[in-house]
Amino acid sequence: MNTSEYLSMGDAARLLGVTKARISQLAASGTLVCDIVGGRKMVEYNSAIAYQRVRKRGRRPAADVGRKFTLMSADHEVAHVSFDPTREFPLEIAEVLDAQRMPFGTCSSSSPTVNKRELNAWWSHRSVPDVRPGLVSRYRELGIASGIEVPVRCLGLSLSDCYWLRPAECDGLEWQNINYFENDFERSAPEERSGWLEGIGLNNPDNTSEGELPKSWMIRNGIRVLAKGYGMDDQRPFNEAVATALHRRLLSKGEFVPYTVERIFDGPVCLCDDFLDGREEYVPAVYVKGVLGSQRGNSTYDRYCCYLGKHGADEAAVRRSMSQMIVCDALLANSDRHWRNFGIIRNVDTLEIKPAPLFDSGNCLWYNVPTVVLAAGEFGFSAKPFGPDPSVQLALADSLDWFDSSRLNGFVDEAIEILSQSKWATAEGRLEAIRRGLERRVIEVGAAVEVLRHVQR
Repeated sequence: MNTSEYLSMGDAARLLGVTKARISQLAASGTLVCDIVGGRKMVEYNSAIAYQRVRKRGRRPAADVGRKFTLMSADHEVAHVSFDPTREFPLEIAEVLDAQRMPFGTCSSSSPTVNKRELNAWWSHRSVPDVRPGLVSRYRELGIASGIEVPVRCLGLSLSDCYWLRPAECDGLEWQNINYFENDFERSAPEERSGWLEGIGLNNPDNTSEGELPKSWMIRNGIRVLAKGYGMDDQRPFNEAVATALHRRLLSKGEFVPYTVERIFDGPVCLCDDFLDGREEYVPAVYVKGVLGSQRGNSTYDRYCCYLGKHGADEAAVRRSMSQMIVCDALLANSDRHWRNFGIIRNVDTLEIKPAPLFDSGNCLWYNVPTVVLAAGEFGFSAKPFGPDPSVQLALADSLDWFDSSRLNGFVDEAIEILSQSKWATAEGRLEAIRRGLERRVIEVGAAVEVLRHVQR
């Protein structure tokens, strides 16, 4: 094999005047031919030159090529779009029909100008990430060249919002007949599957479930239920159950998503009901953060709460919800409250917004910290999203009337009983170390909240 016939990914990007990410995308779609040379993925030189010639011939505007759809929000027409996985931005807008109902943060409600990059970033999160174990093999089995095409197979339908793609040739297709909130989907029961990925590529909301951990939707007694597995450890499903025990003690029904643990696919799995109905969408806070702008002297926390208050939410309810999240995460030593796993719920008809319930707290209780470190009494963690110092983030909580420290009596024992079902948490004295760390968190956070209350009076 003559290595002069190949280009590195970086050299191919420079030759074509695009990013390395774009080269990877073109390779995944089969537009550029690649081989493994000397252990590295290389682009065939002739393939790169052929693509360069096609680009130089000139092409019609992006919105004029690719498959044509109407982007819908339930039964509201939002925009005319085209989809072509070989483009740098696969999803292109031909015409905005309803700027207010465009995906949050992609288009100003006062101007129908769409940010292509933000729109496609939003679309990319409707795809299962390639790091999901076994996913690439599943795609190969189904003859799928690129994961970004998979959501299109189920028209982009999700159980996290009401967006979908109505094909131009099927303009009579109706939301009430196809949405997953009301209609069955393939492989909706665990007994119909032998593994996590069997819903991928089918008429199934698993095609639009993001996140690195294995996930799968099912229907139980008419309720849409999300099952989530684990990675190298088996502690995180039980961590969700511990978080639920904490939330039940401190919060009211509807302010949090309760989780249970069962054994499915030969391992512990945490399950929760979908907290949306067929007329709501979950908007991750990252999209709100993207439109906040900057304001000297105000914290990101304060700007986030004020922004939602100015755009229709009850600001007091937002601050209460955010304070609950911050305090509960501090108690649990949650190290991964990133900007995608908290946010708001928007009604697709009225566009009213409210805080989403607290969910996804599994990356807590030092699940990824070596036992020897915990045994030495090292219980530090990095806070998110306003951290990384947990005490500084805790000080942001400014709505604390809901917190009753007496309700934490017996919580540590309850948490340890739940964690005793985890092989990872019970190995080599780890459980007792977690107990000591959790006892410390309860004392320290309880004292800090009392100080905050005194200062805020």
